[in-house]
Amino acid sequence: MDSDWKLHKRIINFCTITSHKGEEIGRVIEQCLRQWEITKVFTITVDNASANDLAVAYMKRRLTSYKTLIFEGEFLHLRCACHIINLIVKDGLKELQDGIAAIWNCAKYVRSSSSRLDKFREFAVLEQCRANANVPLDVITRWNSTYLMLEAALKYEAVFGRMGEEDCNFKAYFDETDKNGKPRVGPPSSEDWRNAEAFCLFLKKFYEATVKLSAWKKITANILFVEMVTLQTEIDKAIIAEDPILKRVATSMKAKFNKYWGSFESVNKIIMIANVLDPRYKLQWAKVAMQKVNASYETIHSIQGDLKKILLKMYDEYKANEGSNEAEPYMGEDLGFEGDDLENLDEVSKQIARERMAEQSQCIRNEVDQYLSDS
Repeated sequence: MDSDWKLHKRIINFCTITSHKGEEIGRVIEQCLRQWEITKVFTITVDNASANDLAVAYMKRRLTSYKTLIFEGEFLHLRCACHIINLIVKDGLKELQDGIAAIWNCAKYVRSSSSRLDKFREFAVLEQCRANANVPLDVITRWNSTYLMLEAALKYEAVFGRMGEEDCNFKAYFDETDKNGKPRVGPPSSEDWRNAEAFCLFLKKFYEATVKLSAWKKITANILFVEMVTLQTEIDKAIIAEDPILKRVATSMKAKFNKYWGSFESVNKIIMIANVLDPRYKLQWAKVAMQKVNASYETIHSIQGDLKKILLKMYDEYKANEGSNEAEPYMGEDLGFEGDDLENLDEVSKQIARERMAEQSQCIRNEVDQYLSDS
């Protein structure tokens, strides 16, 4: 972030990692940072491979030795949200593997030669679809490309159905074996198309979340917790849906969701701090959001307490870095009691006034307390 509040992204190095051992990955990161004389690191965002846990632990030791580790490394390890979404959705995709494979084979057939694509477009015109109709093939490592492939293929369900009736080559393609010598899956049945339709509707929220969180020209810190809660709500709704296939898919995805995000107490709470720093939400957003996903009162109360402690900890650390040791002025509102006023009150009223002032001086000790209590 520069002095004009413009957000920048910098790739400072792009290098080959020859070993997948955590310590080796950590050394490569350290070397990259050393070349650029970077010693202060707030978070390291990595995917969820177990080796990365060791890599971050290695960097934590190194930054400790530099005496630049912020907050004792409490927030250093940040798991990539898009990678977690990828893992969650892939578990759901497994539940519809055959149906998706049948539709994928249709797309592969159309994309395998220009003559097949031309034939597909001829049938598309007959079915009153666009003359330049096309279906993208997915990339096996990117579930969102599978979603886009299914979404596009659904528009041409009638076209593929007609090809299955009238195109001899298309019918013959599904009588062949695949590269593993197994019968080729497909063509898709009516049930496959209906499952894909329901699944796409369900996946839309996950796709939109991935697009939002993949942005690099916009701040994403303030939307991660919002998206987590939104996705959990979508999964919970699907679990109680009437569609048995969708219910099965959602149940599988819920298990993976819970592994990484199921416990708000165990996630890196830095993902919630940006929401707290939004003056429209403060600590109340965390409470309302967690109520939406049926978190217990104890959990909500505990996390709200943790978030306030983190804010105070960050405030104290940055204040200390500024080198200011001055005592903070009392931030509370004026209760209207002067010394003479107290003398004019009866004993009970004096005691109440003293207790109110004492309580408020404890509640509002600094700018963080003032911010959280301000309407």
